[in-house]
Amino acid sequence: MKLLFIGETWQGSSARSMSEAMHQLPGVVIDEVGEDHYLPKHRGLALRACNRLLRPMHMAELDREIRARLERFKPDVIVIYKGFGVSSKLLQDMAGDGYPLVNIFPDLSPHLHGDRLKECMGRYDLVISTKPFHPANWQALYGYTNKCVCVPHGYDPQVHYWADPPANPDLDVVIAATWRLEYHQLMLDFAACLNDDSVRVGVAGHGWLEHRQEFPASWSLQGAPHGRAYGAWLRRGKVAIAPVHTRVVVAGQLQPGDEDTTRSYELAAAGCFFLHRRTPYIQTVYDEATEVPMWVDAAELAGQVKKYLPLAGERRAMATRAHQRAVPAYSIPARAQHVYEHLQKLLAGKAGASI
Repeated sequence: MKLLFIGETWQGSSARSMSEAMHQLPGVVIDEVGEDHYLPKHRGLALRACNRLLRPMHMAELDREIRARLERFKPDVIVIYKGFGVSSKLLQDMAGDGYPLVNIFPDLSPHLHGDRLKECMGRYDLVISTKPFHPANWQALYGYTNKCVCVPHGYDPQVHYWADPPANPDLDVVIAATWRLEYHQLMLDFAACLNDDSVRVGVAGHGWLEHRQEFPASWSLQGAPHGRAYGAWLRRGKVAIAPVHTRVVVAGQLQPGDEDTTRSYELAAAGCFFLHRRTPYIQTVYDEATEVPMWVDAAELAGQVKKYLPLAGERRAMATRAHQRAVPAYSIPARAQHVYEHLQKLLAGKAGASI
């Protein structure tokens, strides 16, 4: 199978992890276009403003590179990871040339990123979503007629896996997540319910430092760790918190929220003991009595923290069982095998239809 893969390439990105895993599959030959080589991201206001002005030219350059790769490589299938920078016109032209188009979609809703991506998602022959609730809602809620299947998130063995459990954690509770209002309120409520400044809490991720004054002075806040530093940060905690984004509103309409995230698998692979937000799906992934305790609100979360902090032996045993369940079954290489099987079915169906 000759596969053209289009996605981001920075270490720790899910796109890069999937591409590297698919490189290891027998019989798969991959050429790649690094989307982030053409579509730079900036955090400074001035550079972001310049980036908006240059965006059409960046996308045009990406478009030209993809077309050039198609001409040289002539793949059997094109796999695009999310595809924020891929235009509807390019998708239309590739489909017109007979290329099967597949999108691996890792986000909560195909409607969350503007009209262009929303429209593009309907142009793929197959969408492979990481969200377990997407296939059932793909037509009725999101309005698409193409096929959607689910291959869940996973952990990258090169980035998130540790063979040994954490040694001598120096923090009691840790969380690593990008700041959002829902998580902000969760941690404020958690602090109030915990009501114990002696508990050493560490919070890492983009956006938290801007809200430093709103949290207890005893807490440690920092920016976002990336790559191996992400797992190393989480392993500093006796207890890690795994929240999920539950409220998604698009154009005034409430849409389904997350039931798992990448951290649902990364924490287990890193050997962490963690407390996960209770959802119907995650209850099928881990046993909350023996592997990953769960919570539904800040009060229950604080209660679980108070319960397990003194129980080092039980924490270690549960983390070990979660680790054994996740490794290697929840790895991105294992997920890549499932993606490959869906690609085989798609190509077989295309071949059958042309006979």
